[in-house]
This record gives sequence, structure tokens and C-alpha cells, in this order.
Amino acid sequence: MAADETRTIPPMPEPRVLRALRGAQWLVNAHALFRRNPGAWVLFLLALLSAMVMSSLLKVVGPLVFGLVFPVFSVGIALAAQAADRGEPIVPAQFFGGFRSSTGDLVAIGGMYLVGQLMIVGVMMAIGGAGIAQGMSAGGVAGADPGAAPGGPVAVTGAMAFAGLVGLALLVPLLLATWFAPLLVYFHGQKAFPALLASLGAALRNWRAFLVCFAALILLMALVRMAVSLLAMVPAIGPILAMALLGAVVAVIAPVGFITFYTSYVDVFEPVEEAVVDTVETVE
Repeated sequence: MAADETRTIPPMPEPRVLRALRGAQWLVNAHALFRRNPGAWVLFLLALLSAMVMSSLLKVVGPLVFGLVFPVFSVGIALAAQAADRGEPIVPAQFFGGFRSSTGDLVAIGGMYLVGQLMIVGVMMAIGGAGIAQGMSAGGVAGADPGAAPGGPVAVTGAMAFAGLVGLALLVPLLLATWFAPLLVYFHGQKAFPALLASLGAALRNWRAFLVCFAALILLMALVRMAVSLLAMVPAIGPILAMALLGAVVAVIAPVGFITFYTSYVDVFEPVEEAVVDTVETVE
């Protein structure tokens, strides 16, 4: 704790504007950091998933608490990734580093994100009507017939479809505002709301890189889904092979996605001489 209290906090840097393909490089760099200690990252992922499942058992309160503290864990992810980037070992204490400094502002970021989500849901309900709420409460698609069997045909009105588009349009800037914010709070001493604004501004200036990063992730997940579906059709051992492949891929993709918080932050905010070193061929 003493180390956190005496650590040097550099001033808030000016974000750089990167090429579009740097978004793919974020994933490449994240995978390189994952490969340095995959066991530690998989264990952390399992612990985080366990905490998520346990919090969901508490109905409304549990997910709210988990949402509030997730920015704290995102700082821990960055600290572990930073250690791997420096060639240092990853230890469990790093994943909880966000609880030792700036915790109040980190929790405030989580609270603002939850409030933003509630406001988006309110807007969607105002546009799409009660069917939106029914779909969300049922865990299915908005507009589903409550009496229909799971996986059956879903009737979606034009208003509901428009509400979904509006919700997505509002959710994207909310996600971008919280992308860098926890790291700006921890590493640069920013308060919660200014950090959210700075994160949104930096992300919008680099929208091309974010678009490439997210598109690459979506494409990868689509390819994995296709491979799993094909394996599942193999007689006898197909379903087992499909589940094994899915588990193995998720054990890699999920940590890499989390580490991308750090690699994108370094690329956008850190001085060039301190930026994460590409351990494989640069994607450009």
C-alpha cells in the first residue's frame, strides 16, 4: 500500500490519433502479453466469472455491486498487463491493485455507467413501448410472445427495431467513455467525470482504430461459432470436440479482450518510448 501512496502520478497526456490498423495491433499486443503467462490470466478469468455468477444470485443487488466495482478490476487487469509488458511476473495482488488507490472515483465510474444504462433503457422503453421491458425481463428479444417457446419466432415491431437502434447508438458512446476512464483515474489522478469525458474524446478521435478492433473481435467470434457448429455435426464425438474448442477459445479471447484495455491505453496515451513493445510483426 505504501508503494501506491508514494507512486509518481504523471500529468494527463494529450491523446494521440492513430491509424485504423492500430486497432488490430491492440489485439496482437494483448495476445503477446497473454502468452507470457496464460495460466495467470485464465485463473483470473475464472475468478472474475465466478464472482459474476455469485453476484447474479443476489438478484438486483449483486449485479449492481459487480457493475460498481468492475472499473476497479479493470485497473487490476491493467496493472497485471503492465507487469507482463515489463517482463515482471504476474501475481494475484496486481489484479486487486485498484482497491488500494482512487477506489472512490473508480466506483463512481461504475455508478455513472449503470445510471447511463438505466437512462438508455428508459429511452428505449419510451420509443418501443412495454414490449422492450418484457423482452429484457424474459432474457430474450424484445417483443417476444411471453407464451412462445424459447427459440421460437419473435414478432418485432418497427418501433421496437428503432428503439434497438437508438439504444445501440447511445450505448456506444457510453462504452467509449468508460473504456479509458479507469486507467486515467488511476495512472493520471483524474476525477471520475473528467476521466469519462477525456476517455470519450480520445476514443472518438481514434474511432477508426476502435472500429477495426471491434470488427476484428466480431469476425473472430463469428469464425469460432462457425467452427463450433461444424464440429457439433460430427457423429458421436462432435459435441465434445465443439465444447472443447469453445472452452479453449474463450479462455484466450476473453483475457485478450480485457488486456486490450491496457494495450489501447498505452498506444493512445503513453509516450512513444514507453509504449508497449510489439513482440510480433506490426499490423500496418
